[in-house]
Amino acid sequence: MSAARLLLVRHGVTDWNRSGRFQGHLDPPLAADGRIEAELLADRLAAGAEDERPTRVIASGLARAHETGRIIAERLAIPLALDRRLIEIGQGEWEGRSHAELSRDDAERYAAWRDDPNARPPGAEAMDLVATRTRDAIEAIVADGGIPCVVTHGGILRVLASHLLELGARGWDLDADNASLSVLLRIDDVWRLDRWNDVHHLLGRVATHVDEEDGQPLAL
Repeated sequence: MSAARLLLVRHGVTDWNRSGRFQGHLDPPLAADGRIEAELLADRLAAGAEDERPTRVIASGLARAHETGRIIAERLAIPLALDRRLIEIGQGEWEGRSHAELSRDDAERYAAWRDDPNARPPGAEAMDLVATRTRDAIEAIVADGGIPCVVTHGGILRVLASHLLELGARGWDLDADNASLSVLLRIDDVWRLDRWNDVHHLLGRVATHVDEEDGQPLAL
């Protein structure tokens, strides 16, 4: 029986997360709380069982994921690599805009987006391209062996869950909090869920769940 372990992490919180602002391919840094969240997660991983600790970190390359990954890698003294295929889903014309702004200035298209789970912001990245780049990245990362810790974004985590766990559109219903830890196990080439959106290391320490509503992302 062959087995593999994959750790998935969402980056720490940003000020744009706090204000419900679409980030997409734009590059805001971690907020002060986001750095604290990353440090708490790094401490948790460092204290874990040796055979469950990551052996390397791969981050998306956008500042919010890069910095989260750097904090983890430095705490565990393991290598850090960047992979642009793991960057967040591009949100087109709405990147940098908040929900309050869009509901006022682009009300018709914004309402349509809120009402239709399949709708995309105008000019957003095509989901088939997102799925392809994300799938290619994760397959290469897993093939390199060890226990990889992938630090990425809320939208990409849902794409990965949809692909690896064969959830289809249901993957989009999963919560993905900032600085959360999810763990997948591959047993005989079948991926199984060990845990999802685990934020025990943050509870009572920092605010969580800042940009989600009933499992649906309010902004990516």
